[in-house]
Amino acid sequence: MPPGAGMQRPEAPLPVMPVGPAVRRITTAQAVSKDPIGAVTTVRELPDGRVLLNDGTSRRLLLLDTNMVIERAVLDSASDKENTYGNRQGTLIPQRGDSSLFIDPVSLALLVIDPQANIVKVRSVPRAQEAFAFAGGFGATQVSTDAKGRIVYSWSPQPAPPKVAPPKGVPWFPSPPDSNLILALDLDTRALDTLGAVRTPKIEYVVKTQANGGFNINPRMNPTPTIDEWAVMPDGSVAFVRGRDYRVEYREADGKWNSTPKVPYDWQPFPDSMKKRFVDSIETTERRNIRIGYVSSMIRWVNTYKRKYPPNFSAPDGYRPPNGFAKDWTMPANVTFPANYIYACAPGEEPAMITADGKRVAPSDNDRNSAMITSRMAEMGISLPPGIQLPQGAGGTASCIPQPIPNLNQIPNPPVPREVNVISYTELADYKPPFTQSAVRADLDGNLWIRINMPKTTPGGPIYDVVNKEGTIIDRIQIPPTYTLVGFGKGRVVFVAMRDATGAHLARVRMK
Repeated sequence: MPPGAGMQRPEAPLPVMPVGPAVRRITTAQAVSKDPIGAVTTVRELPDGRVLLNDGTSRRLLLLDTNMVIERAVLDSASDKENTYGNRQGTLIPQRGDSSLFIDPVSLALLVIDPQANIVKVRSVPRAQEAFAFAGGFGATQVSTDAKGRIVYSWSPQPAPPKVAPPKGVPWFPSPPDSNLILALDLDTRALDTLGAVRTPKIEYVVKTQANGGFNINPRMNPTPTIDEWAVMPDGSVAFVRGRDYRVEYREADGKWNSTPKVPYDWQPFPDSMKKRFVDSIETTERRNIRIGYVSSMIRWVNTYKRKYPPNFSAPDGYRPPNGFAKDWTMPANVTFPANYIYACAPGEEPAMITADGKRVAPSDNDRNSAMITSRMAEMGISLPPGIQLPQGAGGTASCIPQPIPNLNQIPNPPVPREVNVISYTELADYKPPFTQSAVRADLDGNLWIRINMPKTTPGGPIYDVVNKEGTIIDRIQIPPTYTLVGFGKGRVVFVAMRDATGAHLARVRMK
């Protein structure tokens, strides 16, 4: 894979921005990795230009040289190794002074890694009850350390109990709050300091009683929420990017607050007529997805427990069964298995991995986990969106998918389709938000990279506003299609990742 392979050609038309600098596009790279990598979860540039890469899929912490060639595994997935990675994806955290921290969420061990990528100390994770928030939970890639060396992370507060208790026998399902706290955790004293708060998407749970006495819980969300984001700057200050007026507030190392002017943005009105069409479109899509999930669940229930399909049962047009159904299962009249379908493993069959050139190889632990996840999703009637696949690591594609052993002595009730639960168009904001979740990252030169929502559909990959600490957009960068921004180096170095048939690749790009 040569440098720049798969990146968008510079002759493609660039989007025209009504405010701020013109968009520039990344088209070439200094170096691109070629060694097998399961996934690029996070990267950390070391002082000499080498890179620590957290491969959470293959469960390896890798050291790459400046040409993106793997030098060695700092932590390995093999359990017989002295420096074992662990059984779950860990978190790589940059620390002050060019050192790094690595957290194993299973053993709750915290490893200190020096600038030469050597493990120099192992200690326990402070406040183990909150370790999920900074050891593999949602938003763990944002976790960093501030100027005092404290771990900075996001924490969702617990909802308050209802003012009026529900009737006896009626469970209470609290909806999560619409904001998170940004906390700083001292590694030695375990003391917590609240640095600020960010607005998060509001989720409401709609609970209804089923005929069999159970409960049906459906989340009700705003598809275009106005939220805040945050990032830790290289000097240890914390940036809070406010979505309501698109400006940045900084919590400095001394505790003082500074705010920038509003960042220029082409705000797009969202009139009621457009809101209604938008919500109607979501409702139509949601209704079809519910129907597809119900059909998949019914097929699995009927064949697992030897039952019959309901009268006149059929699948919607274009239905594709999720991978993991047995070849001999009875299917509805209008359902057939497509080409290259991955069937369920027969009893006692061990799945092999089929590589791109057709060879069969023994599966890794990650391949088995990925296949089992696929099976669990199929069992619940969940299918991935078109074009999205679970990571299969470097092994290839599973020859079959293992199946859970059902309890035939306790047959569950037949599946029932859940109700469509879409927010009213009157609850949407009057202007489209400038950014979405996980849209903000801090580079090592003191700037924020903010992935903005474009006013109109734009060809190519996502576009980032590069904003300095004064709130000025100093650059606009478009990432190539299929690439993801994963980290930064000093001197305007950007790391992007992509995936092809051979696995994941990391590219180093030096911006001019």
